[in-house]
Amino acid sequence: MNVSERIQALRSLMQEAGWDAVVISGTDPHGSEYLPERWQQRKWISGFTGSYGTVVVTHKHAGLWTDTRYFIQSRKELEGSEFVMHPLRVPDAVDYPEWMAANLKHGAVVGIDGECLTYRETEHLKQVLKPLKAGIENRPSFLNAIWNDRPGLPLNPVFILEEKYSGKNTGEKLLRLRSQIKAQECTHILLNSLDQIAWLFNIRCHDIPYNPVAISYALADEENATLFITPGKISDNVKQVLHEQGVSVMPYDSISGILKSLPAQTRIMADGNTLNYNVFQEILKTCAVHDVPSPVILDKAIKNTVETEGFRKAYLNDGIALERFFFWLEKSLEKDVVLTETDVSKKLSWMRTLADGAMGDSFQYISAYGPNASLPHYAPNPETALTLLKKGLYLIDSGGHYLYGTTDTTRTVPLGTLTQEEREDYTLALKGMIALSRAVFLKGTKGTHLDMLVRDPLWRYRRNYGHGTGHGTGHFLCVHEGPQDIRMTWRDQDILPGMVTSDEPGIYREGSHGVRHENVLLCKMLEENEFGTWLGFETLTLCHIDTLPLIASLMEPSEIEWLNNYNKTVYDKLSPHLTYEESSWLKKKTAPVIT
Repeated sequence: MNVSERIQALRSLMQEAGWDAVVISGTDPHGSEYLPERWQQRKWISGFTGSYGTVVVTHKHAGLWTDTRYFIQSRKELEGSEFVMHPLRVPDAVDYPEWMAANLKHGAVVGIDGECLTYRETEHLKQVLKPLKAGIENRPSFLNAIWNDRPGLPLNPVFILEEKYSGKNTGEKLLRLRSQIKAQECTHILLNSLDQIAWLFNIRCHDIPYNPVAISYALADEENATLFITPGKISDNVKQVLHEQGVSVMPYDSISGILKSLPAQTRIMADGNTLNYNVFQEILKTCAVHDVPSPVILDKAIKNTVETEGFRKAYLNDGIALERFFFWLEKSLEKDVVLTETDVSKKLSWMRTLADGAMGDSFQYISAYGPNASLPHYAPNPETALTLLKKGLYLIDSGGHYLYGTTDTTRTVPLGTLTQEEREDYTLALKGMIALSRAVFLKGTKGTHLDMLVRDPLWRYRRNYGHGTGHGTGHFLCVHEGPQDIRMTWRDQDILPGMVTSDEPGIYREGSHGVRHENVLLCKMLEENEFGTWLGFETLTLCHIDTLPLIASLMEPSEIEWLNNYNKTVYDKLSPHLTYEESSWLKKKTAPVIT
């Protein structure tokens, strides 16, 4: 079926069920950003391939609610269909619950899949629709009735991440978690976020593209810990390692029965922001629930010394691959080799596989030339990929997984003649990235406070970007992780020593070009004095920043000094690992800017 036929089939299902509207989320039972094929429901019904958004279908309207990262992409992907894009994270934005409250009739019935909506989101929807006396009908997996070839659960094998990479064994992590459960006056904790479970049990898997996690739940109390996972995914060896760390294994679909069997005096810690409505409701039937964020989120975000050393090694190997890639790209274009966005993306992906401990790409590369780079999350495909020409800017946002760390780097490089506007945008975005890289701040500073440092150079020239400035990065885990971020919207989380966070401002002009510079930063303590505890950043990323597009007159002397020092560090650390020809080329690329 095409999108129009799917909407028609859905409306027939709604008619049979007596529903006036349905909500189709863009996530899975585990609150994931990236999804296995089974739960690509939003993509299946709408054709939209972005990683964020919610679909609402009524008998007369089909809408997709998404944010600024996907405005251009969603308009293109929804073109020709009935779907209308509703913008979020912009002034006067109306989210889908409020839109439904304004557009549904009194007494309307809304169908949801409670497996794929969080408890908090569902409760918010109920509250917003309450004045309408609207009903919410929860029917898990209702799309099964019309999605005839819907994929099943993935069956990829689980493997153990050794302590020489993780820096801490599962037993130690469980010991700390149990003290945190006790501090909250609870008896149990239920985890459903896949990266938290992977980190806690030191397991990895490939159930989701680019995310080395396993579809699972975890339940722990003061004595026991259980991993709920599809039978057949855990080998006897892995089961034995888990058993030695105090972890038992049960079938994935047995979680509901286990929750029902818990004693009446049980008090469970569970995070309503990530736990799906179905499971949360199961707990409420028999137990008390303490709805708080999982403490695993913060413990996972603050890297130990083994993990931070692993990140440094990952960025060294990543830098080698990136410099060899950019050398190859420049030499290929000089020889008039015809290359598309897809061709070059595949080349870099292959180059990363040559490193020791390489475990694949950490996300789908954004390989974008010219106007395609104005889409912050553009992904090329062989049918539509542009051919690179000897002019304009090429942007590649890419990263890799290694057993010892995960990387995420963006570089924008000139392929030939540039316009004055391209050079200005390139320079101003770089000024923003440098501002965060050299930031010094007091302990207690939030990501929102630091965001202003990055945007200030752009705002002075009346330029801006719609996405966040920085996100946390997992250790051989999800390339996007919390609890910290750096963006305009408020999040009550300090930036703390041990956190690894991206720094990626950009400027995007639809139909023309896009610029983004991204390094990844490790937060470190700098000094403690009578004024407080001072923090700053170590730049982990090792890849030269091209100085050819710069307008030096727009740069402060201290910014040029930072840039020259950074490029020198890149050369000093990477050149011993490159061929003579490659290192000679890099020497020129990292030559200091003279003003």
